[in-house]
Amino acid sequence: MSEIELQLRLDPEGRTAYDPEVIHSTNNDESSVLLDYTSKTCLTLLANEDSVTQSSNNDVLDDLLLDCEITDCALLPRTFWVGATDTKPRCILEQMAMEVFNHHVKSGILYDPNSSGAEWWVQIRPSPPAGRYNLLCSKSQTEKEGDEEEDDHEGICFHWDKDEDLRLMAGGNMYIHPHISTVTYLSNIGAPTMALNYKVSPFSGDYESPSESEPVKAFLSWPKKGKHLSFDGRYLHAAPSNLSKELNSTNKELNVNTASPIEINETIKKKWERRQRRVTFLVNIWLNYKPFNVDPFPESMIDKLSKVRDDLPRVLFPKDSSGNIIETNSVPVVAHCHQGKEIEKDTNTYKTFVWPMGGSGCIEKIEMELNLSDLQSISKNGGNANLQWKCSSENDRGIRLSNTDPEECERKRQKLE
Repeated sequence: MSEIELQLRLDPEGRTAYDPEVIHSTNNDESSVLLDYTSKTCLTLLANEDSVTQSSNNDVLDDLLLDCEITDCALLPRTFWVGATDTKPRCILEQMAMEVFNHHVKSGILYDPNSSGAEWWVQIRPSPPAGRYNLLCSKSQTEKEGDEEEDDHEGICFHWDKDEDLRLMAGGNMYIHPHISTVTYLSNIGAPTMALNYKVSPFSGDYESPSESEPVKAFLSWPKKGKHLSFDGRYLHAAPSNLSKELNSTNKELNVNTASPIEINETIKKKWERRQRRVTFLVNIWLNYKPFNVDPFPESMIDKLSKVRDDLPRVLFPKDSSGNIIETNSVPVVAHCHQGKEIEKDTNTYKTFVWPMGGSGCIEKIEMELNLSDLQSISKNGGNANLQWKCSSENDRGIRLSNTDPEECERKRQKLE
């Protein structure tokens, strides 16, 4: 068995911290700016078809969807790295990852650039023929143990973003998270992203619910082409497909037209098929830490991806004449999810969902109650919702996670294996 030596500095919030001697030697400005960890979304240039997606008779978005399909190939690594010190992207996806990093890590934030950067990858649901998920479907449960977020055919199971290889090397209980997790939607289709203020202990893997004085909250974001979502990298999150299906069954406006165009050539048909999937470009922002075995996109495959466009100096975030990034924020609607037996509920409005935690063999689960009436109107146009559970008592937190008996979970795992 190989050994690793890891020197790790965490701040009181469990985030990777910087070495002041390194930072102050490269940054003369002693005043620091803080990262924004709040869950929020903004609209990027990709949301405006007139200004971006049509240029020199090439549809940039269609090119990106093809790049994502290539990147999602099961023969390639799962995620890729762009360092904070890298200055010249080799493809448009690397350019986007750099834009996301610089969008969130603004001037004045103190960090070590030599050990910081962006981890990027794509998710496509349903998976294309050569996609990662199609290969994962053929694996046994034991082989899929490390792929915690991949276990849903049309969505993404609940999981925490982390250094996955370090977790496995440390026996499965070590969780080092990125500072910020982000999702950029490249289509209007599929399951919403849900980020919950539930965390996990870095060195034990125990679930950590919000304190009794803090309500249970979730941020829910429906796919909208060109929308960019960011949230605290320590938060539990997922894209539960059955939530989308539940709303589709009662809201005809949400149903997607999957009828293929008639009498079209093969190239146009392929483009149409890519637009009918849930496609997301994901970037995790790591400061003062680089996850194990996450490397740049292979040089041998880089020529398969779209080159950096000179006519598109900014793919995602536009700037004004002063060089400041222009943001069009998507304001979320507040939707309360009442929890407690004393509240009389309409069974047609409230529904209890039970989802498996990713990679757990359907043993560990998360259960929550949602007000579908509130969510139906919000989901129509790719909106967002702030959810908050009103609890009837301090012991009723509104959401339940099932790993209260780790020994029992371990016995069930061994029985499955």
